[in-house]
Amino acid sequence: MSRKDVVSQIEEKRAEEEQKQELQKTAEKNQRREMILSVACGGVCIALAFVLSQIRLFRMPQGGSVTPASMLPIIFFCLCFGAKKGFCASFAYSLLQLIGGTLINFPQVMLDYIIAYTVLGFAGFFAASSKKRIEVRNPLKRLSIIPFWRIGAAVFFAFALRLVSSVLSGVIFWSEYAGDQNVWVYSILYNGTFLLVEAAITSVILIGISLSLGLLHINIASGSGKKK
Repeated sequence: MSRKDVVSQIEEKRAEEEQKQELQKTAEKNQRREMILSVACGGVCIALAFVLSQIRLFRMPQGGSVTPASMLPIIFFCLCFGAKKGFCASFAYSLLQLIGGTLINFPQVMLDYIIAYTVLGFAGFFAASSKKRIEVRNPLKRLSIIPFWRIGAAVFFAFALRLVSSVLSGVIFWSEYAGDQNVWVYSILYNGTFLLVEAAITSVILIGISLSLGLLHINIASGSGKKK
């Protein structure tokens, strides 16, 4: 092997190392930016969700109410930042729900509040991949990269899990309100009544935002094409 070939190989290796270092720096920069963005957006979503939860459009007699989509900001955050960060935000929100809540004992608190709201984090499993999410800096626009059916599925799955937790709590701790009815039927109907309305409101708004952003993106792209 000639000296020229050796020098060429050394330069190629050096260029590869420099490229790797540059990619690593870019990845670290993106991770820091994503972390800052998630903390800021998470704080806003949790605060907004808590405020909305205090506005009750309809209150059920033994607890539970229909709100102006109070869980929407949490599910939105989960869809925009994924399950890991989504569970953190959902858990924080569940702790806030203890304020002014009906607290009997630890198992009841877990079923009615901690588990019931933390499971909303499962919506994050329906989010776009982390690689795609990082490429979109605006959290709101991240909804447009998720198929509308996945958004609907995320809402349904999250609310279904919350319903399971609330139904179990109803059967175990609130069975005296069932009267002569089957306690399981009573708990499912009672909790399903307001949760179904909440899920419908949340789905319509999130899917509407996603479709609107998608149409806006198409219109902008079409407009750019015409100018060219």
